[in-house]
Amino acid sequence: MPAIVIKSINGVQPAAQPLRKGGYGIITSDLLSSGSGRSAETGRAIRYLTRANTYKLQLKFKGETSDIARVYKQIKAFTLVVEFYDSGADVNDPTYSNGYVTRSFYSGDPSFVPDGETAELSVNLIEI
Repeated sequence: MPAIVIKSINGVQPAAQPLRKGGYGIITSDLLSSGSGRSAETGRAIRYLTRANTYKLQLKFKGETSDIARVYKQIKAFTLVVEFYDSGADVNDPTYSNGYVTRSFYSGDPSFVPDGETAELSVNLIEI
């Protein structure tokens, strides 16, 4: 994994990177329509795909309070355009460039904990 996993948020490189160990996780999931479920007769899954491979980034930062506070301010925007590293990204994706892809996200319930000189920030970024 490269040293810089979050290349930019809304065009600006963040003041800090997620922790190297346990601070950066990628989840991709399929969004299914409300008509999806299980058949009452057979019990088989019925899936009506709305969108495949939707990203969720699980991020945890720790560092100097001033740096982490700047990242916290960045992720509070209503919409976040994030360029991030994904080793499993599709090279045919039009936003793909040297292992990085770009997607639009919103932040889900960030937790910012300042502790004097240092601070921690945990947040999930969920693809719009």
